[in-house]
Amino acid sequence: MKGTFFSKPLEWNIETREETWQQNGIITGTLKVTNHGADSFELNNHGVAIAYADVKKVHAKTEGILVPSDEMKLPSEIIPLGGHKTIEFSLTLPENCPITDKKSSWFLSYGKNSTENHLMLNVGPLALFTKIIGLLDTFQRFKVKEVKAAKSGVEFKLTPPTSREFANLESLSTLFSLKDKTLKINYEFQVKKLDTDSPVTKLKKEVVKLSKELTEKEYLLGRDMINQDQILKSIESALKEVKLNGF
Repeated sequence: MKGTFFSKPLEWNIETREETWQQNGIITGTLKVTNHGADSFELNNHGVAIAYADVKKVHAKTEGILVPSDEMKLPSEIIPLGGHKTIEFSLTLPENCPITDKKSSWFLSYGKNSTENHLMLNVGPLALFTKIIGLLDTFQRFKVKEVKAAKSGVEFKLTPPTSREFANLESLSTLFSLKDKTLKINYEFQVKKLDTDSPVTKLKKEVVKLSKELTEKEYLLGRDMINQDQILKSIESALKEVKLNGF
């Protein structure tokens, strides 16, 4: 990913080593500043940073919208006429950081106050989360409808299968988070049940919420290898709460 902009007398060129990132990832690259002015220029309070913000407000250039989460300041030094300064940067996304979605995103910002110009970053869920969602698809036939950022993790909205055992289930929302190597999955089921309090037989909608936690040993067999059996047991334990009797 590359970006260039001019802020007289400086030309800024930035390049990242990757095009996409996962939560908790490290953004690395190179920033080059060239002085095209008639005189030398003293770098002061310039740098590169990452910030999470509302996409529309960033595009509208709302003042103060880019608040650095991690920042690297350029050394305060003088760049002579025609000279340049190049630095390698490394910025870390926070644990359980929000992902990029339709409303908000992470931005790589740089220049004066580290916010003069920016590139929009594509930050996705941890591979662990997407692999578990893959198990829900492969073994239980739940299909992903939407993926979006949440305050404490990543939310996957899923459409249930059309099988008889889930005939009462309208939708499933799962919230994934990983803290201190403990995986937490919050389930929120939208279900239909018979309203026994009504004089007329009818269905009513209810929300069933539950939470499951797995230790690193329970969800991981080795590097990049999930513990499929343990994860499936945890998933089946959650789904059992909303399956129709007899299934």
